[in-house]
Amino acid sequence: MADENRKTIDAQLDELRVQIRELLRKLDAAVGKEAEALRPRLRAAQEKLHELKQTSAEAWQADVKPGLEKAWEELNKSLNQAASRFKARHKQ
Repeated sequence: MADENRKTIDAQLDELRVQIRELLRKLDAAVGKEAEALRPRLRAAQEKLHELKQTSAEAWQADVKPGLEKAWEELNKSLNQAASRFKARHKQ
């Protein structure tokens, strides 16, 4: 009887290992997709920062600062949304 119990537990543990591996694979894929979605916003923020380095103080106030602020807000919002989605998935 004890031998049967061990075999049952071993089989259940093997199934759990398979499920965990599959979950980790899906999580890795989801993280990769989220990171890819953030790349354009990060690139936009980096471009605005580069513009900042090339401009005068007057141009900064008139042109670059609003664009940089918008790019930063979009990047920050997207990052927070991605983090929230992963937190929500983790709780399920």
